[in-house]
Amino acid sequence: MRTLGLGDRGKEVSDVQQRLFALHFDLGGEGLDGFLGPHTVAAVKSFQQDRGLLVDGVVGANTWRELVEAGYGLGERLLYLRVPHFRGDDVLALQVKLNLLGFNAGPERGIFDHGVDAAVKDFQHNAGLLADGVVGESTLCKLDALRKAETGREGKKIPDRDAGFVAVRELTGLTVVVDPGHGGPDPGWVASGGFKEKDYDLRLGLRLAELLRAEGCRVHMTRETDQAVDVYARAELADVVGADYLLSVHAAGHASEAARGAACFYFKRGHYYSERGQKLTEYLGARLTAAGLTCAPPMGRNYAVLREPHAVAVVIEPLFLSDPAAAAAARAPLHADQAATAIVGGLRDYLGRVPLGDGSAGP
Repeated sequence: MRTLGLGDRGKEVSDVQQRLFALHFDLGGEGLDGFLGPHTVAAVKSFQQDRGLLVDGVVGANTWRELVEAGYGLGERLLYLRVPHFRGDDVLALQVKLNLLGFNAGPERGIFDHGVDAAVKDFQHNAGLLADGVVGESTLCKLDALRKAETGREGKKIPDRDAGFVAVRELTGLTVVVDPGHGGPDPGWVASGGFKEKDYDLRLGLRLAELLRAEGCRVHMTRETDQAVDVYARAELADVVGADYLLSVHAAGHASEAARGAACFYFKRGHYYSERGQKLTEYLGARLTAAGLTCAPPMGRNYAVLREPHAVAVVIEPLFLSDPAAAAAARAPLHADQAATAIVGGLRDYLGRVPLGDGSAGP
C-alpha cells in the first residue's frame, strides 16, 4: 500500500476511513468519502497516539498494519501457528490471558509465533483439551472460565526475572544489527539548507558498525548505501541473522526549532514493555548525556522496528535536525563519531551492569 497523507484520494483512503470508523474514531464531515482531509488526518493521529506510533497523520506501512490488526477481536477467527504468523489484537488478547494464567506466551507483541503456540498447547493439555494449538471456541471457553477466578491483575506488567539485564556480560561475540533510518526516496527530516536525515543516519550507522566490529561483534547493516529498505524488512533481518541487539539510529525533527537533545526508545504496547529495552536505553541515555548530547528519559513506543524482532531493539536519536545549531554540528563527521562512541559505551555499560550514575558516563 502506498503512503497516504493529507490531500490524497482514492480507494485506499476509503479503506483507511472505514477502518477508523469501525474503531469509533471521529471522521468529522469527511465520513467515508475517500478524501484524506483534516478530519481524517486528526483521526489518524488519534489512532497513532493510542497505539504508541509516530504521531504524524501519515498512513505508512507501520500505521496501516496496526489499523488492520486493530480490527481483529479474540474469537472472530481461528488462531494457530502458520507462516506467515497471525497478527492482531486478538493474538495480543490471547497472549495477555495466557501470561496472566502462568503460561508463558512470550513478549506481548500480538504475533502468533512458536512461543505462543507452545503456551496454547501447554494450556490445552492442562485444561484437558486436545493439545493441537488451535485456538477455537472450546479453548476460548476454558480460558474465559479460568480467567473469572483471576482478579486484580488486569492491565499489569508481569515483571521479568532478570530485572531487565541479560546473562552475557561482554560485547565480544554478540550479533548486532545496525539500522540507519530512512534512505532512498525517503529523506527523513530535511534541515534548513537541505541536509537530510538519511545521510546523517547512514554516517552514524557506518561509524557505529565500525566501532562494534572493533569490539568483536558480528555486525549486519540494514543498509550501507542510500537505498530504501522496508521497515518490516529491517526487523526481519534481525531475526534471520539471530541478532542479540537491533540498534536503529535516526535524527529527530520537530516543527519548533526550540526542540533540543537526544532521545532513546524501547518497545511498549499497552501495559507491556520490554524491560531489557528500557534498561538498555537508560544506559544509552546516560552515555549520550555525558557526551554532551543531553538525553530525555527513555520512552516506550510501538514502532515496528521495536516490536517485530526477537532481539533487544532500541531506537536512538542523538539530536534534533530541526535545531539549527544541532543541524550545523551534524554535518561534521565528528558528531557521528561522538554519538557512535556513546552508543557503544552505553551497550558496554549495560552488559557489564555498571551502576547508573557510577561509571556509566565514564570513558
